[in-house]
Amino acid sequence: MPSLDVNGVSLFYAEKGAGDPLVLVHGIPTDYRAWDSQLDSFSEHYRAITYSRRYAYPNARKGDLLDSTVENNATDLMGLIERLRLTSAHVVGHSYGGFIALYLAAHHPDMVRSLVLVEPAVSTLLVKNPKNILEFLLLLLRSPSVALSAARYVRKGNNPSFKALERGDLLTAVKHNLDAIEDKNGVLDSLPAKTRAMMIDNARTVGELRTRFPVFTREDARRMRTPSLLINGESSALLLRRIGEILAGSIPNAESAKIAGAGHFPHLDKAEAFNASVLGFLQRHS
Repeated sequence: MPSLDVNGVSLFYAEKGAGDPLVLVHGIPTDYRAWDSQLDSFSEHYRAITYSRRYAYPNARKGDLLDSTVENNATDLMGLIERLRLTSAHVVGHSYGGFIALYLAAHHPDMVRSLVLVEPAVSTLLVKNPKNILEFLLLLLRSPSVALSAARYVRKGNNPSFKALERGDLLTAVKHNLDAIEDKNGVLDSLPAKTRAMMIDNARTVGELRTRFPVFTREDARRMRTPSLLINGESSALLLRRIGEILAGSIPNAESAKIAGAGHFPHLDKAEAFNASVLGFLQRHS
């Protein structure tokens, strides 16, 4: 698989097909392989490109992941688009990758022809500063169920995951992360062997969640003009479904879809239904 040097960062990527460019941006804890079920389908109509973000497998990048911010990853994505001479691309981003794709579209709209946000983890739409107790209390007053979902995610996911990373227990870190993001128990062990191996390969990237997210507000979303589709899994965590609803209601003329029987990874859980939803949207904006 080829790689590109983008601003001093080596990014592995794969591509297939011809036509308008379509770039797929993975989340945590996955890599370019997260889109295997999309690459064949999408490449029948587009030049489909999937890549591994700076710390994801098989990129050999050392460091503590503190330089793997939403902003830096958006710069990487912009560099990838420029180096591959894609001009303006359709961009699909999942979870943390969804925030990256959204950030690029908001700041460089000329580079993004259309935008598909899959379970985008734009937490600042709910609480701008997660360490501010007053903001959380205000969220609790506005939307108790969403606030409790967010608190449950931090308690089950971030806190124990970060402690596991500190002691070098990557397997436990990814287990806590997945259980929290799916709001279930034993998620990693329930996955197909191929998916489970990919998650373990990228367990270290859970540390990206320790970086501070840029503030993105409803007002920022209302200023966007990029054709956008918001996708959520029907059974994903409530806070993520709420973020999807906020973005769908704020980005002008945005479309939304829920994938039945899917959780936080609808492109893995229900690939056929997910692919049909995305391709239908892209065909209306190609």
